[in-house]
Amino acid sequence: MFVAARRLYALLFAAASILSGAAHAHAIAGMRVFPATLSFDDPGVANEFSAVFGRMRAPGQVQKDLSLDYSKTLTRRFGLSVGGDYLWQIPDAGGAVRGWDNLALGAQYQLFVDGPREAIGLLGLGASVGGTGSAAVADAHSTISPEFAFGKGMGDLPWGLRYLRPFAVTGAVSGDLPVSGPDPDVLNWAFSVQYNLAYLQDFVRYIGLGRPFSRMIPIVEFPLQTVAGRTTGTINPGVIWLGHYYQIGLEAQIPVNAASGSGVGFLLGVDLYLDDLLPHSLGRALWR
Repeated sequence: MFVAARRLYALLFAAASILSGAAHAHAIAGMRVFPATLSFDDPGVANEFSAVFGRMRAPGQVQKDLSLDYSKTLTRRFGLSVGGDYLWQIPDAGGAVRGWDNLALGAQYQLFVDGPREAIGLLGLGASVGGTGSAAVADAHSTISPEFAFGKGMGDLPWGLRYLRPFAVTGAVSGDLPVSGPDPDVLNWAFSVQYNLAYLQDFVRYIGLGRPFSRMIPIVEFPLQTVAGRTTGTINPGVIWLGHYYQIGLEAQIPVNAASGSGVGFLLGVDLYLDDLLPHSLGRALWR
């Protein structure tokens, strides 16, 4: 947040804390809380730990994936992350293989936060360190991945369109660029459409929803990637429950084409807000 706007940010932050029930939750722009998406990076720098488990039938095999990630802020606008995926690959013919994928490192910078327009943006740089994972599932070569992620809430729409105000979109665009080796460049592009029921009741109209529904965010995520002109990915309808200390999300995974898989998979994710759980240690920036 820009220094000149810190007092305004503090007021908005406190209001969002009371009304949303998520004091330091993930990414906040004005009165808008953007939850952590399950299938791609979100636009907020934060202190948190996330775990996402997924299962899906890919062409010729069933693949399961447990993704773990820890993010830590060094300043209010700059943070680092470290993570890894444990993979199970169960082919239709032959024996199953499993093991850790390569270590993933990242740096994120909060490019902007525009409270009145409920807009937020982030620049990131990730790296997959080749040779750090299991030889059975991990690539021997390293990649670097520059990224831009954003979020935009619809709270600035005119009052005549007030029932659209709880809508928000988020997205991320990144490229996986091999440092060496024969691997091709990969374009990752993803976006989500979400409708925040707490926002509806707090800022538009109270419709009598109680817990757990009052803290739910119906969402559809679209994680896609393009390699050599060929696009694969999934459509992920689901719901995220946003709490004070954590969030829980559950989504289906529907392949967009035959090359992306067959049948319907799922993602189950838990995100811990260390800002609230450990506000005086792991949950605070190292330098204010």
